Amino acid sequence: MKASYNWIKEFVDISMPPKELAHTLTMAGFEVEAIEQVDDDTIFDIGITPNRPDCLSIRGIAREISAIIGLPIKDNPVKIDKEEGEGPDIDIDNPDLCPRYCSRIVSGIKTGPSPEWLSKRLESCGIRSTSNIVDITNYILLELGQPMHAFDLDTLSGKKIVVRKAGEVKSFTTLDNEKRPLSKDTLLIWDGEKPVAIAGVMGGQNTEVSEGTVNVLLESAYFNPASVRRTSKLLNLSTESSYRFERGIDLEAVSFALDRAAQMITENTGGQVTAISDKYPDTFKPQKISFSADKVSSVIGVDIEKSFIEKTLVNLGFKIELAEEGMVATPPSFRNDVEKDVDIIEEVARLYGYDKIPSTLPVMQMSPASEHRTQELVKALKSSMVNSGFSEVINYSFMNPDVLDKLNLSSDDKRRNLIYIKNPLRNEDSAMRTSLIPALFNNISLNLNRGEKMLRFFEISRVFLPTDRKLPDEIVQMAAVFHKKKASSIWQSKHDGFYDLKGALENIFAELKLSNVSFIKDSNAAETYLHPGKAGYIMIDNNKAGYIGALHPGVAEAFDIKGDITVAEIYNIDTIINMIPSKITYASLPKYPYVERDAAIVVNDDVTVSDVMKVIHGMESDLIETVNLFDIYKGKPVPEDKKSLAFSIRYRSAERTLTDSEVDQLNSEIIKRLQDNLNVELRS
Repeated sequence: MKASYNWIKEFVDISMPPKELAHTLTMAGFEVEAIEQVDDDTIFDIGITPNRPDCLSIRGIAREISAIIGLPIKDNPVKIDKEEGEGPDIDIDNPDLCPRYCSRIVSGIKTGPSPEWLSKRLESCGIRSTSNIVDITNYILLELGQPMHAFDLDTLSGKKIVVRKAGEVKSFTTLDNEKRPLSKDTLLIWDGEKPVAIAGVMGGQNTEVSEGTVNVLLESAYFNPASVRRTSKLLNLSTESSYRFERGIDLEAVSFALDRAAQMITENTGGQVTAISDKYPDTFKPQKISFSADKVSSVIGVDIEKSFIEKTLVNLGFKIELAEEGMVATPPSFRNDVEKDVDIIEEVARLYGYDKIPSTLPVMQMSPASEHRTQELVKALKSSMVNSGFSEVINYSFMNPDVLDKLNLSSDDKRRNLIYIKNPLRNEDSAMRTSLIPALFNNISLNLNRGEKMLRFFEISRVFLPTDRKLPDEIVQMAAVFHKKKASSIWQSKHDGFYDLKGALENIFAELKLSNVSFIKDSNAAETYLHPGKAGYIMIDNNKAGYIGALHPGVAEAFDIKGDITVAEIYNIDTIINMIPSKITYASLPKYPYVERDAAIVVNDDVTVSDVMKVIHGMESDLIETVNLFDIYKGKPVPEDKKSLAFSIRYRSAERTLTDSEVDQLNSEIIKRLQDNLNVELRS
């Protein structure tokens, strides 16, 4: 806002130079962005924050200066010498959008150019001079912050004013000769028959004051800020009036501004003024705010005298009452931004001077928050996967709905029940993801296209599954994908990537002390995007905790992936927490030696290693310490539909040294149990 130094001096007897005054205002929270010399005056360009509409006027700025430097503020006396006749009739159909509307009629005026002092003052503050009547309404806007409008009375039908919404009216031509589209909720000013202005924004061409205007109807009103803001945005039209109405003007000063304008018109153009018409259905009710001097000092960080606090607030227009536990402040009607005690404290700090408040660090005790069990588990999972050579990736929580088709998911799969985003940046990110897998496949594809071959990625994050409740289920899952390249070196591992990823998962379960873990082959591939016959479930305590398997070739092609791809997923990290043992029991180091026996057995192809392990561990004996698989063989002389499994079994007693005979006997019992349960044969 542009403010004249000489105009400010009409309200406060300031003697400090303009540059010093600019610094004083800046230190009180009103940044003076520029200073310009115009003739014998200095013009300040002041940045007014949106919460201080009371300072969008010369009087408002002067009021602040008065409080800052402790000088009284002066007001030009306003007096209407003689009132003849009644003012216009006013009806307000929407008092929530227009709480107050004041009006006077000034008749017998002489419209023409403004006096030189008036036009120069307006132009120095950035407003073009047009005619004496319009210039006076603009003068009041700058001086008091109250937007006003003058209608040519003789163009009004019925000599009355009605404030109501547009309703069926679709458009309206404003003073700038633009036809403006209206919504049914746009608030308009009507005469007895037609709209004559868009409330709070701009008047209409049909009632414009012209050179031939003799009688005017003056409008001074308060319009709801939100209503004016909506209208201004709808019309893409911002004016000096709407700028102030949008931020909130002084509800109690509406009639004072009208009287000031009427007085200036009669002094400069002649004419006779009617009585005021003031429609004010719900009068202003000030609020009271309790606060204490101790809290003011505590928040600001400086010991401030109670007398300074009281004097400062009184100078700003507040009413102060003493209470048992402090003070009670009543903000003036023009300070609609003050609602809480912290707002009171800010006012004291401003006038105390921000530059006088020392920079100190707050004294506080800080301690790290304890980690939730889920956080601890996630950290352990990440550490284990990294130790196994995997790299963590972090993808967006959004997904392209079309990507689910690439996974061959069935139509009734719960992961197709998506939560869509109302304002997605692009269609590819229009839904919250229900699976971590598609993003990992994209990570693999991206890196393969850039020449990388050996890729190990994992992600631990949330998926979002809809529920009957208002918010979705946010489930923390872990997914991993392994792309194994064909080695070109002399030494190379010939096993599939399946076993590398399975080993990484086994490391996790071992570190978490989860003992009852098994990998169960599933003929249906566990997931539609896995290869049939090369996938299975991860079982923990006989519960499906996840899956692992080779990627289906068709899905790999859809994601532009080639090579040996293995995928694994843990459905819900939180469910694993309850399976982790709450305490660990340690045993002393063994005193007696162990005895090992190797057993090579031939089994049918459909018999898994876990089937054999389950039979061995099912033996009722404390002497079996460990069972380890060390070889799998297919080929001659083993029949085509069978395979050879070789195990190393370690026996030990905690009380004595075992004899060969009892170890041989127990070993024979194990072979016999395997033969009876799995129809195995000893390999010769």
